[in-house]
Amino acid sequence: SVVVGARSAVFVPIKNLGLIIVDEEQELSYKQEKPKPYYNARDVSLVRGKYAKATVLLTSATPSLESYFNAIKKKFALLKLTKRYGKSVYPTVDLVDMRNKFNDNNSLISIPLKNAITKCIKKSEQVILLQNRRGYSLAQRCQDCGKIINCQHCAIAMTFHKTDNKMHCHYCKTIKSIDEPCLQCGARNMKFSGAGTQQVENILENLFPGIRVIRMDLDTVKKKGSHDKILRKFSDSKADILLGTQMIAKGLDFPNTTLVGIINADLGLHLPDFRAGENIFQLIYQAAGRAGRGNKEGDVIIQTYSPDDLAIKCAASLDFKKFYQTALTERKELKYPPFSWLAKVELTGPGFDSVLCLAEKIGQSLSKPYKGLDILGPTPCYIGKIRRQFRFHIIFKSIKKLDPNGTKLHSYINMNFYDYLKKYRMGNNKLSIHMDPLSLI
Repeated sequence: SVVVGARSAVFVPIKNLGLIIVDEEQELSYKQEKPKPYYNARDVSLVRGKYAKATVLLTSATPSLESYFNAIKKKFALLKLTKRYGKSVYPTVDLVDMRNKFNDNNSLISIPLKNAITKCIKKSEQVILLQNRRGYSLAQRCQDCGKIINCQHCAIAMTFHKTDNKMHCHYCKTIKSIDEPCLQCGARNMKFSGAGTQQVENILENLFPGIRVIRMDLDTVKKKGSHDKILRKFSDSKADILLGTQMIAKGLDFPNTTLVGIINADLGLHLPDFRAGENIFQLIYQAAGRAGRGNKEGDVIIQTYSPDDLAIKCAASLDFKKFYQTALTERKELKYPPFSWLAKVELTGPGFDSVLCLAEKIGQSLSKPYKGLDILGPTPCYIGKIRRQFRFHIIFKSIKKLDPNGTKLHSYINMNFYDYLKKYRMGNNKLSIHMDPLSLI
């Protein structure tokens, strides 16, 4: 009578369906973009619920802007939880400006966070620390010429992992030795920059001798049952600190956890994507909710180099309403969802010139945009190469006021791509069409 599953569970053939619950409905992982078919399980749930005449419940402490907008426009019924579960109260949140208040020994752990951890450990309470990057160092750079060691198959910096002293690409899984000297200028002045969970773990062990740290990221949960083993160990108080990436930011309930520290709240904030601020707000807000979930009061310390950023300020003050109202105003001015329909056409291929040529041909062949349609591109994607494939994209924005159901955009995409592309030789190049993409990176 009850089916629990991941996004594909939305297709389970239940005949007498009465209720669909989409938990953490804002999660990007509900969107399947590879392999085909492309779909968003949240949106499929709404459509399936409509046909089955079933109730659809979208739950989240930080709903997507689209769902929140639908709620305030009365398209969805909005149900609020005004109190935390049990007797717990919201934590006290402190924002640490890392430009001024940093630790003299290591700037990754500020003095306020160090003192707070010390206080917790003395009281036999537990700590959750979020650093949303795995590995040890995020890049290797030559101090003389400035060259960063990129993956030869992807246009992305390789990450140093201390566990095997190798450079890793987190996109194509390529592993290589550390470059010394620099391959570009020959200098032997290579330095690591940026910090991942492995480096934070090492710093904690040096700052707090004898402390019990357990790390939870993609590198430590590869084996079957690893998630449960790590969380059970922390739940049984066999570790003082749970350190991890975004997988520890939500859904965890440990009554003895009284401190949550966010090492670098800026990670991902400045990506060229219209959802960057929303994603950071949701991550910080959700992570803060892990503190003080029992009878003990909780504290949250957020370290940032951008203390004036709207997403970080609102998350620090737990001001949900202000962030969403301001973000919606910005989205409206920039013609982004929920005020427009989006489509992304992505072109990939092994040769840069070939993909560029195809992208330009398609761009020139597009029929005249209808009123309310903006076309951006073709332009290289932010990460211009992944797994030996060069990437270009064209973005389409159709204003909802002039295209209420998105039918104009669908018709335009059909007319220009499903039919017109027969004129061009694709060769080794590929084209994919993503309706309502969650990211423009």
